[in-house]
This record gives sequence, structure tokens and C-alpha cells, in this order.
Amino acid sequence: MFRNNLVIRFFLLAFISCLPLAGHAQQVKNVPAAFEALSPEPQVIVLTNDIDVPTKSGHLQGVQVMVQDRAEKLLMSGSSLTQAYILQADLETRKTDKLIPLMKEPFRHAGGIQVTDKYLGVGIEDNMKKTVSKVHLYNYKDGSLYGDKPAITIDREGAPELKTSGATGIMALENDYLIVVSNWDSRNWDFYRIDPEKPDKSILASFAAPADWGSYQSINLISDQEAIYAIGFYKTAHGNYADLILVSKPGTFEPIMEKTLTKAFNCKSGVSFGAAAGLQVDKEGRLHLWATQPDALKRIAVNRFFQR
Repeated sequence: MFRNNLVIRFFLLAFISCLPLAGHAQQVKNVPAAFEALSPEPQVIVLTNDIDVPTKSGHLQGVQVMVQDRAEKLLMSGSSLTQAYILQADLETRKTDKLIPLMKEPFRHAGGIQVTDKYLGVGIEDNMKKTVSKVHLYNYKDGSLYGDKPAITIDREGAPELKTSGATGIMALENDYLIVVSNWDSRNWDFYRIDPEKPDKSILASFAAPADWGSYQSINLISDQEAIYAIGFYKTAHGNYADLILVSKPGTFEPIMEKTLTKAFNCKSGVSFGAAAGLQVDKEGRLHLWATQPDALKRIAVNRFFQR
């Protein structure tokens, strides 16, 4: 663990020292205060779904809000026996309106996702052999999401469970993007610095999660003026939880990767953080958490947790 943290320190020090920390998206005034202020009780939303969604041997995996042509769309990533996909719903009409195929088997498992200023980040893996995965960044502003043409692809390969991509977080910085990808049960986190104009997609740093951290279904990045944080979503036998994790601070960087807060949420109507979960920062800078039920049925229950 000591050697692992030295690797993180070396690479992330160089990264943070040359870039402003404040991002262009996913930023609130004070992350810990916003996280603490989230109500544990949700607003329950029910979506009507008339789309034939492939559900065999899979479930909904991640959820994000995307603003497209001034309309709020709820994006739900999903896995199945034969393909990975995004199911899109309109939040005004509360109806699903599009099934977006991502990849076919063996890349049948799309994990936790995140939306930033113009990109959707999603990891897609072979969840049977568990040796290969891809991270796709779709520029949803230019429509590449709907044409299944990722602007950026990160290829990952390794020993079983080591280089899967069960959860992907992305955050815009001044000139490029910070991306985190976690593997099977989020036991290892890989950080990437991605400049869309440059070909380099090498790992910036890796972190081995402590044994007492959750098996995060989704990991999303968020920042304030003082630090970059991650929120990890998971479910245990005791309930649904989100952990706030301090990733880094500006200035002379000291890698922290410290779980600072854990909060329980009372999911309702069959919704679970073990299915799709994710965060949203609205245009007023307020934090929201979203989660769905596991299966894309004719009616899909969604929970939205607001700041009190």
C-alpha cells in the first residue's frame, strides 16, 4: 500500500500542479456541506416505458441527467446477455424515448456512468471472462452518443477482474478531463488525464481501495474550490449508502483518497443503489442524487434525493 501511494503522489502531483482544480462542471460551493444536506428521503418518480429493453441476465447500472436542446434527459446504462445499452427518458413527460445500443457481446455490460460538460463517460466490459473492457467518451453535444461513435476510447486488459470497468467518473478541468475507472467490485481505481485533442490515454495513477470500502456500483466525481471528491454508491444487507471520498487538494498535492463521510438513504418503490445511481449538479449549483430500480420494465421507479 505504501508503494502504491507513492506512485499516486508522484503522478498526481505533476497533474494537479499544472492545472487549475476548479472544474467547468460538477462543481458546488462546498461538497461536504452539500452532501450532508441531502435528504435521506426521496422524491419518487415513475417512468412509463414502452421500449423493449434487453433485460435477460442484466440490469440497470448507472444513471445521469443530460441536458439536450434544453430538455432534461435521464440516461440509464444497462447490461444484458447480449448487449450494453443506454435507456433514455424525458423527465418532463416521464416517458422513455430512446434505446441507445453501445456494444454487443462480449462487451455486454455497461457500468456506472457520469455526464460532464459535453461528454458521457461509460465503461463497457466482458463481464464473463472479466479480462477486457473499454471506456467510451461520447460527445453528446454533437450527437455522437446516438450514432454510437465514441469520441474517445480507452482500452483496458489484464488479469480477471483487474481491468474491468464497472464504474466510470469524469470531470472537466480547465483544458482537459479527469477520469476515474474502477474495476470489479471497485477494488482498484485507475485515474486518467484525457485531452481530447491528444492520443495519450495512459493511466495517471492507481489506487487499491481499503477492504472496508464499499463495492461501489457507481463512482462520480465532484469538486468545490478546495478539493476534488468522489461519491461512491452501494447497497448492503443493511441498506443503501453513499460514501464521500476526498480524492485530492490543490497546491502541493498530497494524495489522500480518504473516505470522509457515509450517508444512508431510504430508497423507495424497489429502487436500489445496487442498481443504477449517480449524482447531478443543477444549474444553480445544487447537488442531487438519482437512483433507479434494477429492471427496465413497463414502469420504472426512480428516486431523486434533494438538498434540504
